[in-house]
Amino acid sequence: SSTGEEGNDHSLFPSISADGRFVAFYSDANSLVSGDTNDATDAFVHDRQTGVTERVSVSSTGVQGNNNSFFPSISADGRFVAFHSEANNLVTGDSNDASDVFVHDRQTGVTERVSVSSSGEQSNGDSWNPSISADGRLVAFMSEADNLVPNDTNDTWDVFVHDRQTGVTERVSVSTAGEQGNLWSGWPSISANGRFVAFESLASNLVPDDMNDIWDIFVHDRQAGRTELISVSSSGEQGNLWSAGISISADGRYVAFGSESTNLVPGDTNGFLEAFVRDRLAGVTERVNVSYSGEQANGATWSAPSISADGRFVAFDSAADNLVPGVTNDTANIFIRDRGAPDTCPWDLTGSGSIGAADLAGVLGCWGRYVPGDSCHVADFTNTGDVGSADLANLLGNWGPCP
Repeated sequence: SSTGEEGNDHSLFPSISADGRFVAFYSDANSLVSGDTNDATDAFVHDRQTGVTERVSVSSTGVQGNNNSFFPSISADGRFVAFHSEANNLVTGDSNDASDVFVHDRQTGVTERVSVSSSGEQSNGDSWNPSISADGRLVAFMSEADNLVPNDTNDTWDVFVHDRQTGVTERVSVSTAGEQGNLWSGWPSISANGRFVAFESLASNLVPDDMNDIWDIFVHDRQAGRTELISVSSSGEQGNLWSAGISISADGRYVAFGSESTNLVPGDTNGFLEAFVRDRLAGVTERVNVSYSGEQANGATWSAPSISADGRFVAFDSAADNLVPGVTNDTANIFIRDRGAPDTCPWDLTGSGSIGAADLAGVLGCWGRYVPGDSCHVADFTNTGDVGSADLANLLGNWGPCP
């Protein structure tokens, strides 16, 4: 809370601003702000500079949501927060009895619904998991609605982008020719300028010769109209097992993702879900949940990896105990892979420089997330249901040079 009181229930899924000052998250706690009486999950933003915590899943008049709100995504400067909510009292005219995607402007206090058609018609199905551009103008989200764009006849979830400035909503889970996906698509991650949208899909018709019949990772270029398959090896071979969990760099060049595929890189013999980065410009795919010497992990990576703006740093969780020396807590930990060095270091350090308690996911926020730079912050949530944040430079400084 703003007084420093710890939340009295779980807090999850942080999203961090470019300078690390603001951390958005959702929480079941009712002790973070005064007047939290809705007995529902809410979305919050904590200002690490002032210590103030505010609830953002509210209407433009400040009325708390009458149902749950989840998965916030914060703009680069922390002003705009997108989230999805089951509440029907955040905007007027919300009568679709569905989960919708909203954006709250922390400066003006205005909350608007963005899971609407270009004409402003509310969706006729659930919409989830927003990803907001750096300036807050563009919001990508997934929806099972079939009335957000014309000719949506595939009877499945699609990925859309809504332009808050023009009011236009477009579908991006389409082939380069504009053909709609023939199966489910979702969980988007939008680049800083909103041009590129990465997403997961079971569809087999978004690119030619997609014959693996499993979840793949794609990127759609909204400017060129081109869709490409990301979960492939450096030689272009498609993954032989499912891929999921995406994070895209600021310029859209690098895409971090998780995969169970064993054919994306040579020597993948451990049989675990792992973290990879695809360089779209060079056509190279690399595994990042490895030790400083390149040894493959002896434990699984469970959560989606998070990549910095310039693609240099990747945060991932792992149950492996062979990525760095001193891992003895027999549980999942957060690690940072420096692709520029390359090095792998733990981030969840105690004051003594030892591995800390179990962590479930790490999210990078950097000056380098949206613009070039090397000042990064890391937010995470733990198995105790808390959200934490720290400066990456300090954490790596506590650890010392990676072995």
